[in-house]
Amino acid sequence: MSTPLDIIFSWFEAGDFPTEAQFKETFSSFYHKDSLIPIENIEGFEEMFQLFASAEAFKEHLTDPKAHSEFLALLDASNLAPAHIESWKSKLGIGNIATIDSSDQLGNVYTKIQVDGFVGKLKDVDKDLTSEIEKIKRLLLSNDPSLDELQEIVNYIKENKEQIELLKEAVINSSDDKIRLIGSYSNWGPVTYQNQFNDLLYDKIKTIEDDTSSEKNKYEERIRGDSRIEHNLDTLSFVIDAYDTVTMFTIPLKVRRIDTNTIEVLFDSVPPNIIQLTIKKI
Repeated sequence: MSTPLDIIFSWFEAGDFPTEAQFKETFSSFYHKDSLIPIENIEGFEEMFQLFASAEAFKEHLTDPKAHSEFLALLDASNLAPAHIESWKSKLGIGNIATIDSSDQLGNVYTKIQVDGFVGKLKDVDKDLTSEIEKIKRLLLSNDPSLDELQEIVNYIKENKEQIELLKEAVINSSDDKIRLIGSYSNWGPVTYQNQFNDLLYDKIKTIEDDTSSEKNKYEERIRGDSRIEHNLDTLSFVIDAYDTVTMFTIPLKVRRIDTNTIEVLFDSVPPNIIQLTIKKI
């Protein structure tokens, strides 16, 4: 049984004379370096010991083929998912590696047997093509008059290619009927074909229709007295109708032309009611 330190300190205060028993008790309260400390007397050792694996468990872990398989790749890569495999291939730079056919997986390159088969097919096609070319050569070297005529046609086309192209263009341009106008229409420009005449005639009729539309020949506005009127008739020739919207009597007024789209109207006296103005282009 050890003696608490505060008691031991009290034996060795200034002026004290420790006894033999106190000296013995003091040194008996400490472990000598040659003495072994019992495990059960080491505080927290048992809890710390539980954190370490036993020798048997450690040996078993070393021989376990699936140890740390949640975090590390196994030697046979059986725990790698497709995404992991692609990541490894990308990191190692083998994303485009070629593979050959195996018992359980299709490859992405042809085997020697497959290549030999393709080459054999090409040789067969080449034999057939060579045979056909020889037939054509024999025909061209024959004395068949029909073949001579065919060759003459080919030669003629080659020699007169430019004239044939000009003829083709003339045929295309002559697809529209020509017309003959009675009278002089020099201000219409060159009118030779029916489609040109139709387009020109349509434009002129459309212009006449636009010029005669009521929207472009009449302008209406209501006023209360002397006013400056801006219209869109583009003319200095017009007539004005003005009447009282209440009594419906015509009202006399004076008109001054400012420009082709602006006039000024003046009354002898201030109208008692709203006046309806209608300007008609002549």
